[in-house]
Amino acid sequence: QVVEIEKEAFPTLWPRTPFKRDISNRIINHLVVTKSLSQSELTNKAVRPSSAISHTFITRLVMCVLGRQNQGDSSFPTTTDIPIGYIGTWFLTDEAHITAIAVSEHWQGQGLGELLLIGAIEESMRRGSRMVTLEARISNYKALSLYEKYGFIRTGTRKGYYSDNKEDAAIMETDPISSLGFQSRFSDLKDSFFSHHDGMKISAYP
Repeated sequence: QVVEIEKEAFPTLWPRTPFKRDISNRIINHLVVTKSLSQSELTNKAVRPSSAISHTFITRLVMCVLGRQNQGDSSFPTTTDIPIGYIGTWFLTDEAHITAIAVSEHWQGQGLGELLLIGAIEESMRRGSRMVTLEARISNYKALSLYEKYGFIRTGTRKGYYSDNKEDAAIMETDPISSLGFQSRFSDLKDSFFSHHDGMKISAYP
């Protein structure tokens, strides 16, 4: 299901992300946001977003580490939960590098990308990373705005970075995420986000 989300979001990406292999790689982390399906939704082939998404189901963010999940935890996704977005992060020395973020087309505009970004930053803090970095298309103003909101600063440009159209990529990085300034801003942004999305929560698994 996550592979299908990747194909939808990045149709020209090749080779595809080896998610099954990455599961056993401890420097690679994938967070997946899932939707809990009701009994009636389970009978439908297509699941569409509701107009009051945060009040009709709980969106959960979980680490996709299938070999190490806590099987006894009742909040872990079940067969009635479907992935609707993911974010990938590589942990390299003291840097956490976000490699991809994607939300299924039917569920965009609901705050799920921001939820995933929050989860990736929290995981970076948990692992003791000094900073978080990423690249983004220079034309993706919505994504750039979100990253800037969370303290990412544009530090350079990778010319012709994207193979499909040779578009440039903005190189972005945060200040040290352990600094008081970053931590205070991040805490305020999280509080604001969850106060406006009271049906969402984060469940993390070591």
